[in-house]
Amino acid sequence: MSENTEKREKLLEKETSRREFLRVAGIGLAGTFVALTFGCATTAQTKDGRTVKVLKTAEGVIVHDPNLCVACKRCESACTVRNDGKASAYLSRIKVSRNQNYGVAGVTSAYAVGAGQLGNFKIEAETCRQCSRPKCAEECPQNAIYADKVTGARLVNLKKCVGCGVCTEACPWHMPTVDKGTTKATKCTTCEGSPTCSKACPTGAIKFMTYAEAEKILWGSDATSGASATSGASA
Repeated sequence: MSENTEKREKLLEKETSRREFLRVAGIGLAGTFVALTFGCATTAQTKDGRTVKVLKTAEGVIVHDPNLCVACKRCESACTVRNDGKASAYLSRIKVSRNQNYGVAGVTSAYAVGAGQLGNFKIEAETCRQCSRPKCAEECPQNAIYADKVTGARLVNLKKCVGCGVCTEACPWHMPTVDKGTTKATKCTTCEGSPTCSKACPTGAIKFMTYAEAEKILWGSDATSGASATSGASA
């Protein structure tokens, strides 16, 4: 098992709602918020003296169903044309191209029976999970990632971002991407709650769900490795 896969599985095992995060005893919160900051974020003091950032829960999450995806990649083009003024699979906030051939697991000796067009033809796209405790925000040395006041989506403050790429490495799914042209990080904004990628998808493989709905599919008791046992949906 690769190091990145282990990171993903560990995070999925721990992934909870904001409310649950505050309840879990393992976090060891002292029980009171110590500060209210910009972007609907609060900080809380842990019992061992650490200060952790708690962001407002996102209103919605983009969910991709690999059973419906045909790898046309219209979502990637639509995403970047809207957000960047250019079509770029690399910059897209929904990642289809990087998994197209071999799936999320990448090249393995059993690739012929795995996901991807060179395997079982199941296309597994990845989207930002709008994590309740986003590693991208926690690890950013510039404190440049915050929660939108309206949608709760995790956004990048371009004035603060220095394009160091720490957010990319911190995310177990490597969803934030540094634009080499602007030297700024980019990530999913949910398009103010009306995702362009979902509108552009001709097969209905991309849905925008409330955080609670996505939580049941992706992180519920019947889910394994972030995918529903029944639908195969992923984010």
